[in-house]
Amino acid sequence: MSGNGASGGGGGNRESQSVNQYSQAARQREEKARQRELAAVKGGRSVVEKERQEFKEQGATNIENIKTPPSVSILKAPLKAGSRVTRDYFKTEVLGKGAYKGTDVTSFEAMSRPAQESLYSGYISGRTSGKTDAYGNPISQGGDGGGAITSSGQVVQAPQPVASPTTAEVSQSAAAEAQENITLRKKRILAKGRSPTIMTSSRGAPTGSLTLGKPSLLGR
Repeated sequence: MSGNGASGGGGGNRESQSVNQYSQAARQREEKARQRELAAVKGGRSVVEKERQEFKEQGATNIENIKTPPSVSILKAPLKAGSRVTRDYFKTEVLGKGAYKGTDVTSFEAMSRPAQESLYSGYISGRTSGKTDAYGNPISQGGDGGGAITSSGQVVQAPQPVASPTTAEVSQSAAAEAQENITLRKKRILAKGRSPTIMTSSRGAPTGSLTLGKPSLLGR
């Protein structure tokens, strides 16, 4: 009886050890799977962060690669900084709004890098040409004097140019005025018989005694 009991007890121990070993192996497999998942997530985040940085720096890289004289190269630094600010504004303020309501930041980051650059290039092209507003909405030109209609429906009237005389018109005007002065002067001379600058009478200078003024200070 005791032998059978010992044998039974030994079998129970072996079974218990097998279960424990199986459980331990299962836990190890689960841990390895979890580590692989974490590595994949971490790797995916690294790729996303890398692409985010690439998009932000792409404009600055393009500016740096432009061959310019040394005197102009000093302007590259502020231009590169401005490019970074504009690209950040596009992602944080434009995507998901206005003409880009259908493309939010998540959708944009899921695009390939060429697709991202193509979308951004279209936005910048519209802004620099004045055809779109800050959110990519088209700005239509009105037919009443060139007023621009924004996306909100507000009409912005363009200033009308002020007509100014050309150089030829100014010269003609000056010549006509000078000719008119000469003609009027001639008419006055003919009407009076002599130039108004002649201070003597028709008989000549007066023959009476003339008294000269006494010289004094200050012309008195």
